[in-house]
Order: sequence, then structure tokens, then C-alpha cells
Amino acid sequence: MQSFFSIIGKVILYTFLIVVPILAAIFCFIKRKILAEKIDVLKLEYLLFVSKKEDARRLAQKMSEKYKDSYDVHKRLAEMYEKQGKLNLALDEYIRVVELKENDYDMHYKVAVLLEKNDKNEEAIIMLEDLLKIRPDYSEATILLGDILYNEERFKEAVSVYAEGLKYDPTKYELYYNMGMAFTRLNDFQKAKEYYEKAAELNSYFYNGQYKLALLAMIQGELDEAEEYLSKCLLNNELEATAYFCLAEIAMVKNDKDKATAYINLALEMDKNIEQKIENNALFAPIQELIRIPNENRKVKMKLSKKENEINEYLENMYGLVASLNLNNEEKENNEDKEIYIDIEENEKEQEQEQKEREE
Repeated sequence: MQSFFSIIGKVILYTFLIVVPILAAIFCFIKRKILAEKIDVLKLEYLLFVSKKEDARRLAQKMSEKYKDSYDVHKRLAEMYEKQGKLNLALDEYIRVVELKENDYDMHYKVAVLLEKNDKNEEAIIMLEDLLKIRPDYSEATILLGDILYNEERFKEAVSVYAEGLKYDPTKYELYYNMGMAFTRLNDFQKAKEYYEKAAELNSYFYNGQYKLALLAMIQGELDEAEEYLSKCLLNNELEATAYFCLAEIAMVKNDKDKATAYINLALEMDKNIEQKIENNALFAPIQELIRIPNENRKVKMKLSKKENEINEYLENMYGLVASLNLNNEEKENNEDKEIYIDIEENEKEQEQEQKEREE
């Protein structure tokens, strides 16, 4: 019994003499390493703050080699490179971050964002599809995947992606709005209208949706409805000029030239781009002399995204085509009426001539 306690005592003694110091040394080493990482990160932050970019670059390179397995260091380096616009370097660092922490889904999404920015769409699509298999409720990933497919004109696939996203987030108006744009490009205007209306219902201040609903109403000949939507767009600085332009088009269709003139001149005062639209639009020919082109320098409004401008232009051109066809039909009808009138006059003259000949 005494020997047993003696053995236990020796184990405890050796533990304190050997194991504990080793553990303490390991702990101190890890602590020093973590502390060194934090100090280097702070140094990097300071160099960036004082705009010593070359020193920051050299330190970042050393940190990348020194702390190969540090999640925090590689994440900070990725953010730094992204901020500097060095997207390829940022992408490499974000990929390293994902390798170090596979369940950081925000970093998976970040990698996909940079892949898309670097025109590596197929790789981004694969990354996002894999992410959505694990996190189907990740709305931002759904929107990005749908947008990439939309930009590649794979509209039906984009619709499927957005529709899947709505199962997990049925109150996200961006998904309805993007569905509306995809259906617009598929020329399914009725479906597009439904989704734009839902987006507008969820966010009454989302004026881009209101503008597209106005254009769709114009295409379908619902001019009063279009005017209601356009009146809401007048509250938005980016869309105010184009809304006045559309109101002028509607006024011309309704043959209200005074109102059309007022609207078009307001639009011209706000946006220089409107001049080109007027030149290409036969509707305004009857009031051309009443249109005032301001002499002062005006702003060219380009605040809308490329995607927004493209879809707006698509719908505007579609309405232009419809309006042009209607105008041609009216001219054709007027010409037919003139021909009938001329025929009647000629017949009357012939009858009068015949009557004179009989009397003679």
C-alpha cells in the first residue's frame, strides 16, 4: 500500500517537474505567437493609416509568409488588397481564408464576389451553387448567382435561382424585382408586372420598380395607370427627368400638346441625355418648335447601375416601337381617309361632267 502511494507521489512530482513546464512553455509560445500576430496587424494598420503603402506592402508580404495558418492575418490581408483594388491578390488571400475555415460561409460568398469581378463567372457560379446547397437561405448568394446568370443572358436559369430564394426569404423585395427584370428580358410582360408590383408593395420607396411598371403600362396602352406610377417616380432624383419625358410622351398620345411641352422642357432642364431621346422620337415632331434647349451646362445623370440603365432602355425602346407602330397606323388611316375623300371628289366631278354633256 505504501509503495502504491509512493508511485502516485512520483507521478504527481514528475508531472509538475516535466509535464507542467512543457505545457507552460507551449502556452507561452502560443501566446507570444498570437501577440506577435496582433502586433504585426497593428503595424500594418498604422502604415496604411499614414499612407506608407510601400512599407505596408513589404510587411504584408512578410506576414503572409510568416503566418501561413493564421485566419485573422490572411483575412486582414485580403481586406487590405481589396480596398487597394488589387483584386487578384485579394482573391488569393480570401481563398486561403476559406481553406483555413471552411464553415465561414461569408468568406465563400466573398470569394464568389471577387471571382465575378475578375470575370471568372463559371468559377463564381460553381462556388455559389455549392454554397447554396449548404445554405439555401443565403439571400445575398442567391441574388449574386441570379445576377451573374442574368448578365450572361441565361434568363430562365436566373428566374429559377430567384424563385428558389423566395422559398426561404419571401419578404425580400430585391428577389421579386430581379424576377421582374428577368421576365422582362423574356418578354413575358404580364409576369414581369406581377413581380414588379410585389416588389413595390414590399418597398414603396423602390422607385426603379415603379418606373418599370410605368413603362409596362405604357406598352400595354394603360396610360392613366402609367401616369400614376410616373407621378411617384418624380420623387426620385435619378428618375425625375425620365419620368417627365414619359409623361410628355403620354400627353402627346392624348393630344395634349401644352402639357407635353411643359413636361419635355422640365425634363430637358434636368438631364442633357433627354435631347437625344427627343431627336429619336417622332411623337414630338408637332411641338418641335416649342421645345427649349437650355444653354447652360446641365448634368448628365448616370447614377443608375449599368443593369438598371440597360433594362430601362430595353423597355423604353419597346415602347418606342409600339408608339411608332401606332403612329404609322394612324398615318395610314389618315391617308386612306384622304384617298376616299379624293375618290369622292373625283366621282362628283365626273358626275358633273356627265351631266353637262347630257344637257348639251
